[in-house]
Amino acid sequence: MSAVFFSLIGVVVGALLTLVRDIWADRRTLGRNARYLAIRVVCILDKYVEHCAEVVLDDGLSRGQRDSDGCLRAQVSPPDSPVFPQDVDWKSINPELMYQILSLPNEADAAARRVDAAWEISDPPDFEELFEERQYQYGKLGLTAFALTEEIRKKYRIPTPNLGEWNPVEHLTKARVQVEEDRRKRYEQIAASPMFLNSPAI
Repeated sequence: MSAVFFSLIGVVVGALLTLVRDIWADRRTLGRNARYLAIRVVCILDKYVEHCAEVVLDDGLSRGQRDSDGCLRAQVSPPDSPVFPQDVDWKSINPELMYQILSLPNEADAAARRVDAAWEISDPPDFEELFEERQYQYGKLGLTAFALTEEIRKKYRIPTPNLGEWNPVEHLTKARVQVEEDRRKRYEQIAASPMFLNSPAI
């Protein structure tokens, strides 16, 4: 009886050890897959952040000069919406983080549509609405992408790149704040204008 009992205990313990080993191996594989995904995504987002910063710095001048018609023209093409790899295990990362990453292309597409709409109402020679909307939208997108890289780096222990004196986040932040301040002042001026004050209530 005791021999059978100890044999049964041995079988149970062996099964448990096998289960624990398999769980540990699965978690280790999942962790490697998650870090591999994180590294690839961060590299894509780092490049995207820099490209957004280049857009917000675009003042429409080519070597300090307007075009032959005396107009400002965009010198930097906007970045394409981020394209993330399909050959990675997206289920290996937190669902909320996955959603934030995969929803960024939709946000980028919406921003591009707003910039296109601003282009439709912009007039030469300065195309003020266009350049303002470009700065605002790509400043916002760049900062969103940067916040994602910070979260991913912290979670998966990925080092920060050395960009020297080039600080894209500083330019993105400055551009967004400047546009928001300009718009606030413009709205205040409109609200304080006699035409607005004397307009009939709807």
